[in-house]
Parts: sequence; structure tokens; C-alpha cells
Amino acid sequence: MANFNVNDDAIVAKELQEMKEWMSSERFKYTERPYTPEQVVACRGDIGSVTSSEHMYAPLATKLYNLVRARFNEGKYSHTFGCLDPVQLVQMNKYLETVYVSGWQASSTASSSNEPGPDFADYPANSLPQKVDQLFKAQQFHARKQRNARSKMSAEEKKNTPVVDYFRPIVADGDTGFGGMTSVTKLIKMMIESGASGVHLEDQKVGAKKCGHLGGKVLVPVREHADRMAAARLQADIMKHPLVLVCRTDADSANFLENDIDPRDHPYIAGATNKEVGFSVDAEDPIAWMDKAGLMRYSDAVAAAMKKAGKGNLVDKWMKDSMALSNDEAKALATKLGFGDVFWCKQAPRSREGFFRVIGGIDYAVMRAIAFSPVSDMIWCETSTPSIPEIADFANGVHAVVPHQICAYNLSPSFNWSIAGSDNDIRNFQKELGKLGITWHFVTLFGFHTNALAIDQAAKAYAGPDGMLAYVQMVQNQERVHGVETLTHQKWSGAELMDDVLQAATGGGASTSALHGATEDQFKQSKL
Repeated sequence: MANFNVNDDAIVAKELQEMKEWMSSERFKYTERPYTPEQVVACRGDIGSVTSSEHMYAPLATKLYNLVRARFNEGKYSHTFGCLDPVQLVQMNKYLETVYVSGWQASSTASSSNEPGPDFADYPANSLPQKVDQLFKAQQFHARKQRNARSKMSAEEKKNTPVVDYFRPIVADGDTGFGGMTSVTKLIKMMIESGASGVHLEDQKVGAKKCGHLGGKVLVPVREHADRMAAARLQADIMKHPLVLVCRTDADSANFLENDIDPRDHPYIAGATNKEVGFSVDAEDPIAWMDKAGLMRYSDAVAAAMKKAGKGNLVDKWMKDSMALSNDEAKALATKLGFGDVFWCKQAPRSREGFFRVIGGIDYAVMRAIAFSPVSDMIWCETSTPSIPEIADFANGVHAVVPHQICAYNLSPSFNWSIAGSDNDIRNFQKELGKLGITWHFVTLFGFHTNALAIDQAAKAYAGPDGMLAYVQMVQNQERVHGVETLTHQKWSGAELMDDVLQAATGGGASTSALHGATEDQFKQSKL
């Protein structure tokens, strides 16, 4: 605890100056905060205290930001995939520059309540931080183990043994933040303390969140998600941590909007254009009601009336102007142009929960991405198909207004990639994304699917007539052929390191060495 004395004012003044320099540093060149350095320092806790995360974890977040910024500037990309556990992590670290931790995986395999389920973000909020903590501690341990091993190598052995960078930055799924802004700050604090270098938050409603590749998604107003992102940055600033904040928008395929408080959402709200249908909540057959309602955005409804009236020459300017207006402002403009009598009712299609219906699309995602850009390091638009033209529309729309904005993309296993194009198209897909400024790519459930496939095939073979031979041929021999360290799993787990700890602690007198006489001596012939 800090000592409170007459020097407190001086300490606060010093922290304030440091915070001013922090917030105006090159790292935050593109960040716009709705709060002041004074407010950050006032929220920091014990005067003069320094969080352990400031020293231990911050460099990895800086490493992540510098990586994606450099790739963005080069028109290239960095890619990774969702990691299930420390075994996958250690193998990934040899080849990939970052590690992703998926909320879908937490829902289905890693909830802190141990209750699996679909990706509705209804698992406890500490689930992802606990998974990040597990993975980060594994990174620390295996880096320690590597240093120990290299301390015993000759110069020639070191030269011929590549160093593995075990400290790959971890980016974790923050879902919707699990509540209001104070919930967001608590989540971000847990993430930072667990070792996350980046966190993404999405613009769906808490309690109604769905996986980006499921239906029934409900967006929160633009203002609310911008506030979430600002709250996340505030918490990172309080901890003086350069956390990479990734903002995800589901506006391309969203179905509903929680409320219409923010006029920026108005142009995308769906209204009924058939005044005979009444209200959807009163309909006996909601699907039939939707078919008859003639749902449209207000701008499209008026544009259709203009074309029908032979005034097609007004459409382009009307669309450009009206899509930047609130519903009331657009109605006033339509009246001025002689089309104020067009029937359009946004109340009629509202859901039984009171949500407004929206007609999503890339244009909606672009608008939201631009609005979220000042408080986001990267922007991710969830799409329904892996379409380069569609992604290009998003990237170009964003970069026309904020050319510096780094973007991210989910190479989702929910897509049927086998029909996405030729092998060459798929091979070059990420290169094309990189050229568009879509810089950080991840396959959310790569680890999940790989794990399931490998175990399914191995279990099937082991259960068959070959029995133990199946394990030897499919696993042990393949580990040997490909140089996978888990062949000698005792050594992989750190038994050698712990033997050295025992020897050091006993002045070399320990007689209970774990590896002396271990069965793994049988692998001495192996290069591992």
C-alpha cells in the first residue's frame, strides 16, 4: 500500500504528467478518448501504486499493435486460430505470431461453470480470463523451460536449435462485455491481469447475443457500443496498459435493434409499407405477416415511390442525403420533395420484446465501423460468406473516411469453404484481404475442429482390431517423424526443469531426480 503523506499532491502531479504523455504517445495517435488524463488518474486507486500488469504484460500488447500496424502499412497480414488448451498453444507458438481465444469455445468447452452450451455469451464472465490465464501461464512456463534447456547447450547446439518465441500475444473474445460499462471495465481488468494483449467487443445486446453465424442477432445503438469501447480503453488507461481493442460489428446480418435512441441507426430500421397488415406481434402467422408487410428502409420506400412517379432523377441524391438523417429529418426532406405521404411504419414490425427490425448490410457495418473507429485499434465486420467483393466494399467504405483504420476478419469454419472458390482462390484469399487493409485474420474454431477430427480418427482406430498398434502408428511414430516434442511428454511437461530446480535448492544433493531411470530413457535414440 502507498504511504499517504504531504507528498501526495506531488505524486498525483507526477502521475498526471505521465498519463498525459501516455495518452498523447505515438501508440495512441489515432485514439480519441471522451475523458481526460485527470479523470484517469483520479480513478487509479492507491496513489503512487503501479500495477504488476504494467510491467509484466504491457510489452506484449505493444508487440501486437506494432505487428498489425506494420502489416497494415505493408498491405500484408498476420493470421492465427482459436486455441483450446496449452498443448495446442505450445505447438502454435512455433509457427504463428498471435494466439486467439474464442468465446464460442468457452461456451462449448471452457465455461468456468463447466456447463457447455452454444455461443450465446451466457457463460460466466470470468471464463475467458481464466482460459487466457491458463494459456499465458503455459507460455511463461515453456519459455522458462526453453531457457533452462539452452543453458546446457554448447554454442554449436544453440546455433542448430531454433529459439521459439513462446510469448505470442493473446487476443481474447470479450463478447458483449457481459453487462453495462462497469461490467466492461471489470472484464477488461480481468483480461489484462490474465495476460491478454488484445480483446474484442461486439455491438450485440447483452442477454440476446448470438454467434455471428446464427440468426436472431440484436444490435445495441451505436452510442451504447461506442461507450463500451471507451469504457474498455479507460480501464486499460487506468492500468497503463496498451491493450489492443478490437471492435466487432454484426450489422451486416443483424435482425434487430434494441432501441432507436441513436439517430445514426435510423436509416437502417425496417418499416412496413403495407398499411393493411397491422402489427407483427398481433399476427397469427408471423412468417406470413413478414411476407405481406413489404419491409423496407425508409429511404428505399421513398425511392420506390419516386421511381413509380417518374421522378427517378431524384433518387440518387435522395439516397445520399436521406441515409445520413434521422427518420424525422428524412420524413421532412421527403415532404419537401413531394413524397411525404409515403406509408412507412417502423412500429408495425417490432418484435414481442420491443426490438425494432433492421435491414442489415455492408453499408450499415461501414457506418458503425466509422463511428467506432476513434475508440478502436482494429475493426472486424462479421460477414455471412467469405466474399472478397463484399469485404472490399466494407474495407473501402471505412478507409474512404478513416484511411488509417486496421481491420480484422474471421475466417469462419461456419463457412462452407469447399464452395467458396477454387483451391487457388482460397489459397490467395488472405493475400487479397491484406491488400484491402484487412490485416489480422483468425479461424475461430481451428483448434476445436482439429482436436475433434484427430481424436475421432484415433479413437476409431484404437477401438478396432489394431488396438495399441493404432496408437503407435497414428500418434507415437508420427510424433517421431515430424519432430513433435510431445513424443517425450515427461520432458515436455518440464520434468527436467524441475529436476534442475531440486538440484539447485539442495546444493546438488537431491537424490530423487524424476528423469533418472524414467521410461523415457527408451527414447534416447530419438532426435527428441
